[in-house]
This record gives sequence, C-alpha cells and structure tokens, in this order.
Amino acid sequence: MLKTMKHSLIKCLAAGLSYYPGKGFHSYKNSFSTVVTIFEDFCIFRVTSQPSKPLIMAKKESVLTDVEKESFEIEKFIFHIILESELKPIYLDEIVLVDKDQIEFFKQRFKDVSEGVQHVFVEKNKSNFYKDCNQLLKDPGKHFLTISEKLTASFKEFHNKNMNDGVFITSIVKVNKTRRLIFLLKIDHKKVYEYHIKGKKALLTEITKTFVEDKKAIQKSALVDISDHYSWDVLATDRSATGKLALRDYFAKFLNVVEKDTPSSLTPKVISAVRKWAIANKETGKLQHEVSNYKNKVIDYLKGAAKYKTKDCINAVLDEEDDDEKGELSKSLKSFFDDSGLTGQSFAPNLNRIDTAARKHIRRTAEGVVIQWEGDPAELNIEIPIVPNNNDGLYHILIKTSNLEVIDKDV
Repeated sequence: MLKTMKHSLIKCLAAGLSYYPGKGFHSYKNSFSTVVTIFEDFCIFRVTSQPSKPLIMAKKESVLTDVEKESFEIEKFIFHIILESELKPIYLDEIVLVDKDQIEFFKQRFKDVSEGVQHVFVEKNKSNFYKDCNQLLKDPGKHFLTISEKLTASFKEFHNKNMNDGVFITSIVKVNKTRRLIFLLKIDHKKVYEYHIKGKKALLTEITKTFVEDKKAIQKSALVDISDHYSWDVLATDRSATGKLALRDYFAKFLNVVEKDTPSSLTPKVISAVRKWAIANKETGKLQHEVSNYKNKVIDYLKGAAKYKTKDCINAVLDEEDDDEKGELSKSLKSFFDDSGLTGQSFAPNLNRIDTAARKHIRRTAEGVVIQWEGDPAELNIEIPIVPNNNDGLYHILIKTSNLEVIDKDV
C-alpha cells in the first residue's frame, strides 16, 4: 500500500498538480477540477466534473521584505512645491532622475518609509484617492503628471491649518519587476521658496542636501498598494501625529484610510512573535537565556511603553545579549516582526490584553512532566538550561523548594 501511495504521489507531482494541506492535490485544467486527497497511509483519486474555481491566495500580513526593497526601480518621479502663503501648489514639470547617486538616494528614502503603520481604505469604491491611484497605475504615461498635481492639491486642501513650506513627492516604484507601488512623501523644507526660482535641478539638489542634514525632513509618507497582494492598502507614517492614532486626522482623511489593526489585537501579537522567535532560535547556541526570558522582556516593554516602536521593542528584548551576537539576533527578530506585520506599527499597548495566559510559561518534558510558572524562573528557584547537556544529551532541570504539596484530585 505504501509503495502504491508513493507511486501515486509521484504521478501527481509529475502531472503538475499542486498540493494543499488538508485538501490534497488540485489541478485546474480544461475548466474541470482533478482532486487527489492524500491521507496518512493511502491515496484516493476522485475526478469531479465541476467547473474549477480560481485559487484564492492569502494576502500577505507582512511589510515589504528586504528582497522586495532591494528590487525597487523608480519608474516615475516628480514633486510639487507647497507654500503656506500660496493658495495653490506650485506645479513643476515631470522630473527624470538621471544621476545615479540621486536615483540611489531616493530609492533608499523609499526603503526607509516602507515600514509604516498598516491602514486600509474606508470605502474603496467611493474613495477619490483610491480612484486617482488606480488611474495613475493604469496608464502612468498619460496620467502621471495630472494625478500627481491632483494629489498634491488635495493634500494641501485637507491640511487647512498652518503648514510648513516644503515639497510633495509622487513616485511610481516597481517591485520585483512586476508589481507597482505608489510612494507619497511630504518633505518640510524652509528654503524651498528661495530655491524654486532657480529651476528644478537646483531644487532637487537642495532637497537631497536637506535629507542628508536632517533625516526628519520627511514629515509624512504613504506607500500605497491598490492590489490584493497585501492585507493592508497603505503603509503610512506621520511625525507630527500625537495621541493614540498613528496619523493626524487630516492626513488620514486625505488618504481615506483607517488603521487596519487595533491595540487590542496588536499587543498579544507582539508577545506571540517574540515567543515564536525565541523558540525557533533556542537551540542555535546564540541565545543567552531561556525562552521565558524574552517573553518576560517583551511583556515588561509593553507595560512600560507609551507607544510601541519596533526598534525600541527589539532593543528591550535583547538588552542582555552579548554584543557580538546582538546585531545578528536583532536582524533575526526584526524579520519575525516583518513577517507578522509588526514592523513600523505604532500603537499604545493595551495592557488588558496581557492576561494571565500570556504571562504564564509552560514546559512539558519527554516523560510528560509539566512545569508551569510566571515571571523570572531564577526568582522561583527554577533552572532550565537552554540546550541539552553535552555528556548525556538530556536537559538537566533543577527545582529547589521548601515544600512540595500534593494537589492531585482524590479518587
């Protein structure tokens, strides 16, 4: 039977069928569906005559990966000038980035802002912003300049209070040579009026210098993905935001978005990500402590932080690690945060979501013995090694106590 199953499995793979856990192999050819279900010890073929349905791919929770960022290609780039004293923006002609250093410079800036707070459109079908972005990507050659002017004017219109002079950048960036993203950046620039009369080349050079001198020049940014590739629609940052929300009200209204996640859902998600990361790395020899230490660290961080910030959280979790290993561990943990959609998030932790279950640590030995505790195991006279003993390959667990109470139920 096993030999038959293996033979059938090979035939399935050779036929180009795709396997889905719990659903078997699926092929969508000639508008009919061939389904092969694999069980633990046998294989069943069944051919249906039902019309096949397109595969529904799960949307990615993560932010952009390092590989995606490295693949950035700037297809379109322009900025327009915003002055508080002027009713309308000062529009420039389309700018072509030809200088290699400038291209790399702005690609790096786009990488920097690719980790914002995740947002979704409020009503996509009724959103003028979404419609403009959709039209922009459908025919960039025809609509890029017009839509960039429209977006800049809309941004200035929504910001009806005091605004710092600056420029509003619109850019189309290709990712992995297939998908296109829209980047919108508002850059504060006090000398923008002085330089705009010198022409766009002089202004572009001055803006580049401003970036180098002050990384905080980017006051607002939005990375827009109108496809269904990600579970979010917009990654946005706002340096001037205060309070619990990641964006000021007018910027959120301009983008027509709301935050995708709530502090109630994100708080336990951070704890879970750190826990999974520690478990995945516990036998690599690079961690200095037992898994519970890192879980305790992230809980302490969330309890004391007014707002979650990815970099601050990683530093808090790894503050006791060796300097030689800290850099690699930091990259590793950030990768887990990337995959969990936590990188770039900004929220006030919901302490009510750090319940007893989250604070509890439970270990089960190969013999079925369960150890359960809260807090630092050392303070409870518990010693749990990170890796097995070199001599016998076993974990030597030590528990010291002044009393051993029998709490099993009477029969």
